[in-house]
Amino acid sequence: MEQIYIVDRIEGDYFVIESPNGEIIDVSKDKIKGYAKDGDCLILKNNYFFIDKEATLKRKEEIARKMEGMWQD
Repeated sequence: MEQIYIVDRIEGDYFVIESPNGEIIDVSKDKIKGYAKDGDCLILKNNYFFIDKEATLKRKEEIARKMEGMWQD
């Protein structure tokens, strides 16, 4: 199974990414293939990061489920 990296934020010419072990790393934009944005899941192949659309969708759905009812009295 491939390891998933999460885009935390974008700062200038770098993506701030959380690695699978929880480490925060800065990655140059030229190492990201595609148009990644905050919260996207990435996989590392051949020294480049690629967006994993399926993992990103699954993660967003899981977060939405956890948030359901959180703000209701």
